[in-house]
Amino acid sequence: MSEECVLRCVLMLCCALLSANASNWLYLAKLSSVGSIRDEETCERLRGLIQRQVQICKRSVEVMDAVRRGAQLAIDECQFQFRNRRWNCSTLETMPVFGKIVTQAASVAFAVTRACSSGELEKCGCDHNVHGVSPEGFQWSGCSDNIAYGVAFSQSFVDVRERSKGQSSNRALMNLHNNEAGRK
Repeated sequence: MSEECVLRCVLMLCCALLSANASNWLYLAKLSSVGSIRDEETCERLRGLIQRQVQICKRSVEVMDAVRRGAQLAIDECQFQFRNRRWNCSTLETMPVFGKIVTQAASVAFAVTRACSSGELEKCGCDHNVHGVSPEGFQWSGCSDNIAYGVAFSQSFVDVRERSKGQSSNRALMNLHNNEAGRK
C-alpha cells in the first residue's frame, strides 16, 4: 500500500469522527493569501486558535507554516473523500471551517514530519535511527521521516483544546482518543 493511500485512509477516518467545536485551528488553511507565519506578532492575530495554541505558535513559529499546510491537506482530503455526498466538506470564509468535525491530528503530524525531513525546520531534522537490510541484502539508511517529532508536535498543538477541558469531560477523553487514532 502506497504512503499516499495510507495517508488518505487515515485522513478519511479522521474526517468521519465527530468532535465538539475542535476544528477552529483548521482556519489556518485560509491564510494562504496572507503569506507565511514568520513572527510572534502574527500568532496573536491568527483566528481560530485558543490561547495555549497561540503560545505554542509563538514558541514554534517556524513550524506554523507546516501546520497551515496540514490544515489545507485535511480540508482537501475531506473534500476528496466526501465529493459525492450532500455535505462535501465545503468551507466558508467564516469560522469554524467544518463546524463540528474532528481535529485533523493526522494531517498536522504528516505535514510537520515532512517539513522536518525536508530541512524546513531548525528544531528537527531527519530520523537517522531508521535503517535496515532488505531480504535481498540491500542495506538502506539516510534521511527518514522524523515521525516522532511530527506526532509530538501534533499532540501538543491539536490536543491542547481538549486537554484544557480537564480529564472529567467524557467528550474531551473521546476526542483525545480519536485524535490519537488518527495519528496512528
